[in-house]
This record gives sequence, structure tokens and C-alpha cells, in this order.
Amino acid sequence: MNNRYVRRLLLIVTIGLVVFFAGSFLILKVRPDVGATAASSLRQVIGNRGVAQLESAVFTFQDVTIRQANKLGIVEAKAPWQPEAGQDSLVAVLETPTPSPMASATAARLAMATPSLVTTRAPGPDPVAKATTPTATPQPTPSPTPAGWSLPDIQPFGSLDGEGRWQPYITDPDGKVVGLRTFLQPDPERPHTIVAVVAFNMAKVELNYVLGSEEPVLPGGPRGFGLVPAEDREPGKLLATFNGGFLATHGQYGAMSDGIVAVPPKKLAGTVAMYKDGRVQIGVWGEDIEPSGDYAAWRQNASMVVHQGKINERVYNGSITTWGGSLDGEIVTWRSGLGISADSQVLYFLAGPAMSMPILAQTMRTVGVNNGILLDVNPFWVHFTAIKAGGDTLHAEPLFEEGMATKPDRYLFQSQRDFFYISASQ
Repeated sequence: MNNRYVRRLLLIVTIGLVVFFAGSFLILKVRPDVGATAASSLRQVIGNRGVAQLESAVFTFQDVTIRQANKLGIVEAKAPWQPEAGQDSLVAVLETPTPSPMASATAARLAMATPSLVTTRAPGPDPVAKATTPTATPQPTPSPTPAGWSLPDIQPFGSLDGEGRWQPYITDPDGKVVGLRTFLQPDPERPHTIVAVVAFNMAKVELNYVLGSEEPVLPGGPRGFGLVPAEDREPGKLLATFNGGFLATHGQYGAMSDGIVAVPPKKLAGTVAMYKDGRVQIGVWGEDIEPSGDYAAWRQNASMVVHQGKINERVYNGSITTWGGSLDGEIVTWRSGLGISADSQVLYFLAGPAMSMPILAQTMRTVGVNNGILLDVNPFWVHFTAIKAGGDTLHAEPLFEEGMATKPDRYLFQSQRDFFYISASQ
């Protein structure tokens, strides 16, 4: 084989790889649903490991490309939404009568570090530093106030307007705020990593889980219906929907709803359990969560990310096995997670692009998660919508205008994949 032929072959292969990765980048950006469908088809041909390796290569190319674009000033980070009018004075207006001592200490620390949340941006802690005993994080307790339900604002990591400031987001049928949202910019190496956080007042809402019509399921096993029950699919009752967890093939993590056990529980797996009386618990199956509980539903998904206030050290090991046989923890992609405060009064949903497992874990701790698990990953599958009522019609408004705009109403109809939804309490 002569040198000229080898050079031509290498050039063709190089051009082919560039075209492939560039094409994959555009598909994930413009039509993430097409990429998700292609991955599902490829899984039947090259298996989970092959798809994971291919996805890792594509996401690594995407990460390198965007980081370089950031350095050159071609792409700039931007807030996923704009602060509402009057948001600058929100902290002064929302007076919490009896905050917890830890929350008071945190508020005092923030006041000293950032005299003005609008004009001064103090840098946040290193979000990727390992910490088996992390510094104290506020354990917020929802309290009735003259202006509604509130939480202490979070010290921002970056310089985007509105970062760390809780914004009224979801209201119940009486117009009272039951859900807040904010965003953080926690990765100093990736300013485009924006993590949205939605916090729910569990005294006013209920968490529910729906098995998909196709997933999770084992061969020959029972299947769910993939539908929000009719009694909850009503304007004012249905408040929000968001994605479930991995496919059964990615770990066979247990899933049950309304008495249907689609996948048997896995001992020591991170689990979110919903009791029939409306309580929610997140913890380790067989330790924190007893198999014999009076549950309406439960869903497992990999190991705990945060457990009893501490970050799981396995977050840093990059293991595909630990995190569901899909992607290792160091790969940056869309990720979502679910967490709860120490007093079980605040439920947190977190999601965002270009996120590694360490960043997800540290962000959970920063906002006040005491126990938290990973949900789904990758574009298209990570999804959250606030459900708004227009007369007798329901409308799904995505949390991210970019990244969650594809099929935003997917959970208002029958879904092949499992999902959670938030409903107003009786």
C-alpha cells in the first residue's frame, strides 16, 4: 500500500468523521427526538454498550466544540428566562416569620457576601470539589407569608441576571404559589451549563408516577397505561409534568404504580416512594425505604446521588455501571434529577444541558437537597413542563424554551415512557 493511498484514505475517514459528528451535533440541537429514535434503533444492532460509546463520542465532540465557541465569544451563556417585574425586591417582600436556624445563618452569610443580589455577584464555591462531608446547606421549610410561599435565595455562581433568585412559577387553583423556580450556572469550565431548579411546596401538592405503555417493562411482564388519570387531568388540578427514569435495559431498576409492578425492586437502589397518604420519601430501598410500605407508587434509578446530606463518592468514579449502563458520570449532556429536603417539605426537580454527575450532585447540595436521585439523561428525554389552563384546555409550557420545545405536551397524551406529574392537593 503506497503512501499516497494511505493519505487519501485517512483524509476520507477524517472528513467522514467530521461530517458525522457535525451532523449529529445539528440533529441533537434541532431535532433531539430524531436522535433519540436513532439511538433506540441502533441499540437493537450494536447493544447498550455500543450506543453508550457512540453517544459518549458525540457528546464529547459537542462539548469541545461549544467550549471553544465560548472561548472565542461565538456563543455566550444566557439565562433560560427573564426575571419577572419586581423580582429585584423579592427577598425584601417575602418575610418568613420563623426560618430555621440553618436557613437564617445562610441568609446572613449571603447578605454579607452579596450586599445587593442585583448588582453584586460573589463567586460560588468550587462545584466540582469532592466533599464527603459538604458544608452545611440550608434546609428550607416552607412558611406562609404575606406574599406567598418563599425560599431563601441562593448565592450565584456566575453573572447572569436572575441567577439564584427564586421566582413564583406554579400556582394552585386558588392562585397561591406552590412552585418556585430559579437557575444556576455552577460549572466554571462551562458557562453554558445552566441548571434549572423547580421547588414544590409538598404541603400543597402531590407527586404522582405513571408507568409508560412501553417502558419500563420486562419481556412478557405487565405494562402501564401511560396516561394521567382522568380525575387529575383537569384544569387547575394538573400542575406540572416531568420525565421518569432509565429504560429497563439500563439496569432493570424497579418501578410500580397503582399496584402494577412493571420491574421488581432492586435492593440498595436509589428510590422515590410515593405513599397513599401523599407523603414522598427518597432514599435507599431496603434501608431508608421499607419494601412493605403502603405505597401508591415507587420508581428506582441507579444509586443515590445525595444521601443524608452527603454526596455519594461514586459520583466521581465515572462508572457506566453505577449510573445506569448508559453514560459514565464525566460525560456532559442533558441530565435531570429529583431531590427532597431534610424535612420532606420541599421537592426539587433539577435539569439542564452540558451537565456531568459531579455538577448535578453539587447543585443538589447547593439548593438544599438532603436525598436525591438521578432521573433521565440526554436531549429529548430530559423534560419538564408547567401545565397551564386555558378554559377547559390544558397547555404545556416547557421549562427551557430551547431544549424542551420538542413535543412539550407529550405527557398530556398516552406516553410510551414513564413520567411523573404534580397535582394540586385536595
